[in-house]
Formats: sequence, C-alpha cells, structure tokens
Amino acid sequence: MSNSNDKKFSPRFAKTPEELVFYSDTDQSDYPIYLFPSLEIKVKKKPEDAEKFATFHLKSVEVAERYDDPEASSYSRLRHRLPSDYKVTKEVTVDHYLSTYSQLPLKTILDVAKDVKAKVFLRTMRLRYEVYKGDYEDYVAEAPATVVAVYLQPPYDERSWDDKKFAITFSTLKRFIAKLPPDLAPAIQKIAYVDKVTAERIGALPFIKIKFCLPSPELVKAFEDVKKWLEGVEEIQAQAVVPEAEEGEAEAQARAPIQVPEIKPKELEVELETPAVPTAVQPQVQVAVPPKPSLVKVYLLSMRLPSKYLVQEVRVEKNVEVRKWEDVRAEIASHLEGLRRKCYERVSRIFAHVEDFGTWIAVTDEAVEEAKKVSDFIKSELSKLQIDQVKKVDLNAYSVKAIPVYLEPEDAKEILNVAIAHLSADVEKLEAKITEAEKEQKKEALRRLENNLKYKQELLNAFKRFLQTLTST
Repeated sequence: MSNSNDKKFSPRFAKTPEELVFYSDTDQSDYPIYLFPSLEIKVKKKPEDAEKFATFHLKSVEVAERYDDPEASSYSRLRHRLPSDYKVTKEVTVDHYLSTYSQLPLKTILDVAKDVKAKVFLRTMRLRYEVYKGDYEDYVAEAPATVVAVYLQPPYDERSWDDKKFAITFSTLKRFIAKLPPDLAPAIQKIAYVDKVTAERIGALPFIKIKFCLPSPELVKAFEDVKKWLEGVEEIQAQAVVPEAEEGEAEAQARAPIQVPEIKPKELEVELETPAVPTAVQPQVQVAVPPKPSLVKVYLLSMRLPSKYLVQEVRVEKNVEVRKWEDVRAEIASHLEGLRRKCYERVSRIFAHVEDFGTWIAVTDEAVEEAKKVSDFIKSELSKLQIDQVKKVDLNAYSVKAIPVYLEPEDAKEILNVAIAHLSADVEKLEAKITEAEKEQKKEALRRLENNLKYKQELLNAFKRFLQTLTST
C-alpha cells in the first residue's frame, strides 16, 4: 500500500504501533515515517514547519514465508509484486500459517474466501525499524515487526477489461465482509482494502488485501516512549534501573485490558496461554466499535469498447507476425477508433478517471442513465459499420454500464480526493490550452476547448459537493 504522494490523501493517524505498521509501505524499504504530536503521520515526506516530530525509519522488509493458491494462474501468483531485493526464504503450506499464527482468524478468513470463490495468497513479512526523536537526532531503538498479509483474488476473468475486474473486486470485498461472523467483521473491515498489481499483457490484477500487523514488544515500547516525548510527558530513560517487580507490574498492567479472544471467531479452539505473537497487537481490534456510519454509494464504470484490432488481418511475413488493415478493413478500423474517442468524450462528462485506482468513478445517479445512453450509442454505430463483411462479431458484447459500489466513508473520501486532484489538473490544462488558442486565434479549437472546460468544471464541482456532504457529517 503505497503512500508516497501524501498530498492526495486525507490525513492519516497512527495512534498505536499497529497502525504505524499498517500504514508502512511494505513494497519497499529504507525510508522514513514521521510522527507528529497529533499522531498524524507522513510517509517519506519530511515535515517542513513542524517543531517536534519523531522518525520511524523502515530499515528493511523481508518476505520470510509465502503460500500461493495452487489453482491460481501463473500471472496471479504475485511474484511480480516482490521487488528484486526481497528474499523469499520459505514456501509453506496453509497448515503452517494456521498453526504458527493461531491467534489470528485465518481459518475463518480462508473459509469465507472459498465461499466467495476467491483465490488465496499468504505472505509473512519481517520489518525492522530504527526509531529516533526528531530528525534522526536522538536514537531510541531498533525494533522489528511482523506483517501477515492475506491476498484474495476475486473470480474475474484475468483478461477482461480492468474496469470490470475492479468492479468485481469491490463487490467481492463487500460480500466477504458481510459473510464474516458479526464479532469479527468490524475488526477485519479496518484492515482490508483493495489494491492491485500490473501484469504483462493482461493489465491490472486487483485483489483484496488484509494486513495483520504484529509489532514486537520492542517496537511497542519505542512507540510509547516517543509518544510520551511528543506529548511532553517525562518518561523513564532506557538506561534507568527499574526494579524487576515494578517492571513486571508495569507489563501486567499494559497487558491487562487486552482480550485476545475478542478477535477470534467462536469456532476456533486455540490455546492462549502462550501466544505466538505479543498480545500488544490486539488493541486496534478489541476496542469498542463506535456506531458504524452509512456506506457511501458511488458508481464504477464497466466499459468494453471495440478497437481497430477487431478487424485486423494478421499475416506472417519472414517469420514475423504482421498486422494490417487494408481496403474495407482500413475504413472500418478508422470508424472504430473514432467511435472509441466519442465514447470516452461522453463518459468523461459524468465519470472521472482515477488513474491511481485504475478506474472511472461517478458520484451521481445520473451516471446510470448516461452510461446506458453511451452503450446504446455504441451498438447503434456498430450496426452501421457492416463489420460482418470482414469478421463475424457479437455486437452485444460491447457495452458501457455504471455499477454501484458501496464504500466505507474514509475509503470514499480517499478516492474522491484523488479524483478531485486529477480533475483540478485537467481544468488547469484546459485553461492553459484556451489561453494559447486565444493567442493564436484558433476559433474552432477555442470553441471545442471551452465546451470541454465547461463539462470538466461542472464535473469537478459535483465531486467537490459530494465530498463536502461526507466531511460535514
């Protein structure tokens, strides 16, 4: 989960060491995470005006163990996700994960994943942090943490359009959470999100990622030390001699409120006398859950458009595959490319393309009708091209549809902020082009640009208004 461009996202807070680990970008290492007195974090972005902050430098990330669903395709084995400096030390079985991390509800997750027909991948990552007060000024400690990541790939066709794959993934996430036991669902919902990888030839592979974060006792202590320092509270220095009885009492008090069984599904029978992982990991999932806000409905775009490759003629010349469009094929190909441009132009009036998430998104119910109009337009135009002259094609296979999805408010705000950033950049580019067209007195181009700006500005305002309704509640 990459956070490198913080300005695009709502502020994130790490009130516990678990949350600090959760927001760490485990796809890379050797970078700082800054923690402010408000407990807001910035990843890789050094505070400019902050007078006081702590630095958690993610020194290294190692993938120690892995499991890949044997029924998954080679494309979706997630091997391409691991940077070249990662060293996978051991391939293990599901039973190994169930026994090693028995304090986690992995069995229930795997059972529900099977029920929604999702393929499962597991990764164990070992992280090491260097902790400092200030800007690498006062060294506090070096401390490890463990991340057990569960990847669920929904049952989509890997070679289908990216928009469709994302729509299926978001709906699968909703179904997955709904099928979890009621006492487990709120905790998992906090640590589950949609991510993606990109594979050659087949585009994006979106998946659901559930990230269990297990900080070590050393990291818990270092986090609490710098937290007290940020709050201006005098803490006992590491070098101070503390009586053993007091140390034991403090440790007992720290662990007393933690009820590990709270995150366990009832059907799991687990011996808890000797937890495999420090119980300090549990606070974020055992805290009483406040009344859950309503889910936010947005629309994702499912769009399958024909291209010139539909009518290509493939020949082999000198052992080289050559694609050609000649005569009637060339004429049809030109019409198909023009049709695609018109469809994208129409869609962009109601949907915003959010490149970071690999999808198009709309925030009003008008999206359903507008998408249907574009879909009808495609079929009408295709019927005029007489494609059957060169190739038999099912024209009904091409369509545009708005698919409603329901997101957690914070997830919706994150996506909306990114969409607004993209739309704002588009408006600025159009304004610059209009200025240039005015100088060059290109009247036709000017009218077209002004028309595009009108639609883009209206769409931007619609997204801002929608976001405002979320932030005001």
